[in-house]
Amino acid sequence: MAVSPYVAGFGLVWGLLALLLRRRLAAGLVLLLSVALGSLLAPRVLSDTQPGADGERLRIMAVNLYLGSADPHTVVDLVRSQQVDVLVLPELTQDAADDLDRAGLRDLLPEQVYDVGVGGEGTGIAASLPLRQIVLMDETTLSQPSVVVDLDGREDVELTAVHTMPGVRANSAGTWHDELAALPHPTPDERIRVLAGDFNATFDHAAFRDVVDRGYADAAEETGQALTPTWSSMPTGPPVTIDHILVDRRCAIGSYAVFDVPGTDHDAVLAEIVLP
Repeated sequence: MAVSPYVAGFGLVWGLLALLLRRRLAAGLVLLLSVALGSLLAPRVLSDTQPGADGERLRIMAVNLYLGSADPHTVVDLVRSQQVDVLVLPELTQDAADDLDRAGLRDLLPEQVYDVGVGGEGTGIAASLPLRQIVLMDETTLSQPSVVVDLDGREDVELTAVHTMPGVRANSAGTWHDELAALPHPTPDERIRVLAGDFNATFDHAAFRDVVDRGYADAAEETGQALTPTWSSMPTGPPVTIDHILVDRRCAIGSYAVFDVPGTDHDAVLAEIVLP
């Protein structure tokens, strides 16, 4: 399902080829299906009107470290240059945590809630603002810690670092679906909630759309960049968008960007959210 957007593009090519071969019926059918699929993809490249939020701004970045092998200096440079307030780090190992601190991460983001692992199960959250760890969901296959981010104003934010089990491994689809369903719901009358990290899912998956439809806004979709890929493992995996930052719909998205990070098959995703 994650490669559905490619079908629309390839369908246009196949349809034009069929026209050149004078297979008009086949060409018409393929082009019609491609246009229909393309119309479903259009919202992903069209920016949405933002709510009239005018509160504090919070810059959140997430980058899957790929078993801790992402280049620590690039990560720290991005934190510094992009003025990141909160950093989410799926696949955090102890060696990676040490390397990041040696590269200067603790100087920039001294507040750290880390659950390190020996492989891909570890996840960490680092911030320039005070953090308090809380429990918003049951334990999952891969670590998904939650924190309260203590802002200077009257509002605090609850953030969950997301890393759901990939659904493409043997007998893992059910776990993947259940873990997406278990992600915290937004609380319209309480604190703002944010989900950030590696969802191992795209908008082509109904299970991910169900999460967004609870009352979240996807920062990439809101800014018309939901087809910008965040992961690729060629030749086995074409570029797809599986890393996301979801925010309560009461918030506005000030900006969104994707950055290359050497040493990992994931890109870093960055969103500036504006609180109501």
